[in-house]
Amino acid sequence: MNKIITTFILFLVLVGSVSLGQEKTFHLKSGDTITGSVKSETDSTYIVTTSFGEIIISKNDVKPEEVFIFLKSGDKLRGIIVSESEEGITIKAQFGEVFVARDKIERIDFKSMGRARGPLARPGQTEHGRWYYGNERLIDIYFDPTGYTLEDNVLYLSGLSWGYGLSERIHITSKWGGYFFGDLNFRPKFMLFKKGDLKSEQALSIGFHFHMRGLPNKHELKDRDYVNPYDEHDSDKEWVRVGSKQNEEGSYDGGPSGDEMWWEAFGAYTLSNLKESGQGRINHTVGASLTAYPGYDLMPRAYYAVSADARRSLKLIFEVFYDPYWTSWLEFIEEKEVLKGIDFDFGFIYAYSEQLRVGIHFQRPLIAFYYKF
Repeated sequence: MNKIITTFILFLVLVGSVSLGQEKTFHLKSGDTITGSVKSETDSTYIVTTSFGEIIISKNDVKPEEVFIFLKSGDKLRGIIVSESEEGITIKAQFGEVFVARDKIERIDFKSMGRARGPLARPGQTEHGRWYYGNERLIDIYFDPTGYTLEDNVLYLSGLSWGYGLSERIHITSKWGGYFFGDLNFRPKFMLFKKGDLKSEQALSIGFHFHMRGLPNKHELKDRDYVNPYDEHDSDKEWVRVGSKQNEEGSYDGGPSGDEMWWEAFGAYTLSNLKESGQGRINHTVGASLTAYPGYDLMPRAYYAVSADARRSLKLIFEVFYDPYWTSWLEFIEEKEVLKGIDFDFGFIYAYSEQLRVGIHFQRPLIAFYYKF
C-alpha cells in the first residue's frame, strides 16, 4: 500500500513539474500581457520566468477571461479560461473544468474584450485583450470571391445583390438589379473545405454565376463612328460593354441589357492567420474566374487580395488583379488602355452595427454597403 501511495505522489509531482515548466500567457487587469514559464505557484501568486527576468504575479491581478467556444462539431461552450497551452484550452464551465483541444475549435470569442486605457495605451490601440476574429468575415473582396461562404441561415442584402446561407458551406447570391432587364441570375458558392486551427485557417470555395440574359461587366475598345473635328481631345475609340450591339445610328448601346445567356465560373482560396498581437487576423486570398459569352473567347480574371483587421469593426483591404476586359476610371477618361489588363483596388469595410456594413474603395462603384440579418 505504501508503494502505491508513494508512486501516486511521485506521479502528481511529475505532472505538476511538467505543467509548471510549460509557457503560459497571463492577461492582467491592467492590460499588460506577460508570457513565461511558471517556476512555482502558491495559493495567491505565480512565480514566472520571462524574457526579462523572474517576476511574481498576484492571482488577483490576473484578468478572468470569459470565452465562448464554438466547436467544429457544432457544440458551444461558455466559461472562464483556467489555463492555455499549444495543445488546447482548459475552461471552467458550469458543469466543471473541461479541456478543449485547439484542433477541435471552430471559433473563440472573448467576452471581456474592451477599450484600452491607462498609461500603457499607445496611439492606435483602442482595444485591449484578445479578439481572434473581427466582426465581419468577408465572402467577397468587392467583386471577387474569398474562400468563405455566408453563415448558415444568414440573409445578405446590398445595393447590387442579395444572398442567403443555405448551410455553413453553401450559399447562393444574385444580382437583383438585372431583374429589371429580365436577367434571372443566380450564383451558388460551395466551400470544398475549411481546415486549420485558431492560429491559421484555410478555406477553398468554387462556384458559378448563370445569367439568363444581360451583359457582363467587362469592356472592350471599339472604333467610334463619329469623331468631333472641333475637339482635339475626342478619341476615335470608345469603351463599350462586351456583347454590346450597334444601333441604327451606328453607336453602341451602353446599358447592361442583352438577349444572350452567359455564365462565369470561379474558385478562391483564403489563408487566414491570427496576428501576433492576438487582435484580429490577416487574410490572404488568391482566386481566378472565367467568363463565357457567346461570340467571345473565354475571358479570364486572376487576383490576389489581402485584408487585415485594424479594429474589430474595421477591415483594410488591398487587391491586385489581371483582367484584360476590366476598364478603370482612368482608362474610361483617356479612352485607351493604360495598364494593359493589370489593375488594383484598395479601401475598407466598416461594421457600423451588427447588421450594417459600409465601405469605400478605389474602383467603381466606389461605395459599398450591405446588410446582414
